[in-house]
Amino acid sequence: MNWYLIQTKPNRYKIAQQHLNRQGFKVFLPLVIKTSKKGIKFVNDLKPLFPSYLFLGTGLESIPWKSINSTRGVSKVITLDGKYRSVASEIIEGIRSRCDQNGVLEKMDMIKANDRAKIERGPFADFICSVEKIDSNNRSWVLIDILQQRTRTVLSVSNLSKIN
Repeated sequence: MNWYLIQTKPNRYKIAQQHLNRQGFKVFLPLVIKTSKKGIKFVNDLKPLFPSYLFLGTGLESIPWKSINSTRGVSKVITLDGKYRSVASEIIEGIRSRCDQNGVLEKMDMIKANDRAKIERGPFADFICSVEKIDSNNRSWVLIDILQQRTRTVLSVSNLSKIN
């Protein structure tokens, strides 16, 4: 199977994915969980790892490029020097190996005590913290600098990503 990079129209990746699937193509759309504030609530949303891009997989010898380029939600197939070139299968498999069954990217770095981490989800999303300790239930005690004061809070380790 060959994989090709497709540019979607802004915020139309779901429509492009549906219509490409209907045409019999495989679509790989790696996702990440992003936290945003809506009103007074924090909401976790699934967003593409590569905004406005997805991968199209096909085993066809003669690929209907005009049909793909005119698919709803698709902006264009990415070319190099005007030629349609496939993405190396090692790249696709590498990304897939880090995703769960729903295509959501999982973390690979194990966080331990005394690490610096970024909070990915929840009301403290995008804050940098230092990890004090982690218990057997994957709860972590972290220190966050808020208004020039260190505050201790408890978070799930899955809400953290390690900073190198």
